[in-house]
Amino acid sequence: MIRRTVVPAVVLALVYLSVSYYIADSALDAEANPLEESPGDFALDYEDAEFSPRGWPDITLRGWWMPARDPQGVVIRTHGIDSTRSSMLGMVPALVTNGYSVLAFDLRGHGESDHAQMGAGIHESDDLLGAVDYVIRERGARPGTIFLHGNSYGGAIVLMAGWREPAVVGVFADSAFATLSDLVVQEVARRTSAPSWLASALRPGVVLMARLTRGVDVGSVRPAEDAARYPYAIGLAHCDIDDRIPISHLHRIRSQLRHPPQVTVYEGCAHGDAWDDYPSSYEENLLNYLGSR
Repeated sequence: MIRRTVVPAVVLALVYLSVSYYIADSALDAEANPLEESPGDFALDYEDAEFSPRGWPDITLRGWWMPARDPQGVVIRTHGIDSTRSSMLGMVPALVTNGYSVLAFDLRGHGESDHAQMGAGIHESDDLLGAVDYVIRERGARPGTIFLHGNSYGGAIVLMAGWREPAVVGVFADSAFATLSDLVVQEVARRTSAPSWLASALRPGVVLMARLTRGVDVGSVRPAEDAARYPYAIGLAHCDIDDRIPISHLHRIRSQLRHPPQVTVYEGCAHGDAWDDYPSSYEENLLNYLGSR
């Protein structure tokens, strides 16, 4: 009788842990896709940039430095998962024309940066802080004139990193998630036929396997809580029919803020498509935020 009970329980546990491992492994595995465009395609002056994440001297990150003629500030661009520094590159001319030099770079494990394990935003925050160090040290950026802009995974990263660096004076997060563990559950339900209750039941296993196999505490990745630490107003943008990071994440982030943010919700666009579908409006809203800081 005991054997009849124990064996199925062990099998179920093994299946549960195996599925949890697969999900955790997939969530922390980046794809280094090639660059699709270059600054030259937009008649931008640029120089190649190389630097290391803060505290990670053995990793080299690569990007483009695109200077403004009479700079009043610097915008550091952070892309989404499996994307590259070439994403949203068409937005840069508007920034440069309005006096903002831009650094766009590939996160670790992405584009032309060194291959390295993803860190669910934890390690990538150090990538972004290394970018801040670079623009100050190598490009003469003044503390208090540096802005962070990111979309999707990059939007979450700028929320996680910006409050930690006094040199950063503004953060604009597009399509950011509120908590990573909730997003993992949503991704399971979205990518499979698993009912929502089953996807939710996998959450503890995914968090456990990520910690055991990758040394990453997925459960601690909570950009909404990071947003609560900002002593100034941040900028937020989201598409209203985003099915990958639903707009409920925006509402949760907003509810944590100490200062009223600049919020723009774009109608009828899917995940991360706000700039693609509304380029002029997006650029205007971003520039308005930068100017307000």
